[in-house]
Amino acid sequence: MKKSFVLVAPFASLILTACFVGDENAGKWASRREIVDAAARCGVPNFRPTKAGAAWAAYVEGEDPDRGPKGNCIYADLKRQGKMATR
Repeated sequence: MKKSFVLVAPFASLILTACFVGDENAGKWASRREIVDAAARCGVPNFRPTKAGAAWAAYVEGEDPDRGPKGNCIYADLKRQGKMATR
């Protein structure tokens, strides 16, 4: 049994790492500037996006992060541009 595990383990790790070669969304994430511009178009001047890992989030202060009207506007604006932000 130990011998079969030794043979299977390297192949299993190769298969699993092959699934995560790159980020399928690379290049689609909105930049900080793009989020600020979208916020301005949605009536949120001087907006400060929230850093969320390697990306940005468009949380509008005082709104429910999942369904605030101005936040929804920002995310919809970005989506029309083919961009996305963390929500």
